[in-house]
Amino acid sequence: MFSLGGSEILIVVVIALLLFGPDKIPQLARTIGRFTREFNKYKDIMESTIRMEVSRAEQTEKEEMTVEQRIAKAGGASTALIEASRASAAADEPDAASEIDDDTAPAASHAAARPSADESDEEDEG
Repeated sequence: MFSLGGSEILIVVVIALLLFGPDKIPQLARTIGRFTREFNKYKDIMESTIRMEVSRAEQTEKEEMTVEQRIAKAGGASTALIEASRASAAADEPDAASEIDDDTAPAASHAAARPSADESDEEDEG
């Protein structure tokens, strides 16, 4: 792609001597060397950080689920299956819908048996 031969390097050195002078060339070379070292240091830090994050992401994908996670997943699936079967049974048979309503009816009758806060206040006043 891009390469420098001996004659190209000689031309660059002569131009640098003419632009900066012989007393500034060593200082310029030190500055370029420092910049190159700092650039390589930060490049290595970024590469190691990226490698670490990629390996961490790959490791979390490979980890197996714990027993608690498996139990929770199975419980959620069984609950969804039960709800789906009840919904399909309710759609197929109208009697099944009344059975489901009957299951919730005792809770409603218990709630009706208890007086509300407004009713209990009226009883105390009356």
